[in-house]
Amino acid sequence: MGMDIYCDGATVGHNGKLGTVSEVGVGVYIAQTGERIGRRLPGISNNEAEFKALIYAMEYALRNGYADVRFHSDSRNIINRANGKRPGRKFQNKRMDAFQDKVLKLVRQFDRVEFRWIPREENTIADAISKEYAIRMTHSIDEMLDYAIAKDF
Repeated sequence: MGMDIYCDGATVGHNGKLGTVSEVGVGVYIAQTGERIGRRLPGISNNEAEFKALIYAMEYALRNGYADVRFHSDSRNIINRANGKRPGRKFQNKRMDAFQDKVLKLVRQFDRVEFRWIPREENTIADAISKEYAIRMTHSIDEMLDYAIAKDF
């Protein structure tokens, strides 16, 4: 039985244009242990946040000796790329290709690895962690408290 690791990436204030954020939040949830890990990392887009979350989760799994892992993400693009699919010429992106290459290199270090797309509703814990770190890095404490109160956390 392998480990189930859920990952998600988030940006705050991202308007679809590269460079509108300089850091992203990543969230990782390990179902069997209940571990919840989040980080702020350099990044400039939603797709980059999603890739960085997967890479962070993979590196964490390897550091902790998890050799048989199922990674779950709500990003079809990232899961497709993790499973080795490159987009057609119209959608090629050298930055994303470099992240994909890193994922495929990490794959070789596992005994068994799977990448599964899941609906956003099944990724709520990793999503909350990633958003917490994205909000934490871009807003003051007062703004975060106002956000939490407005969202009824």
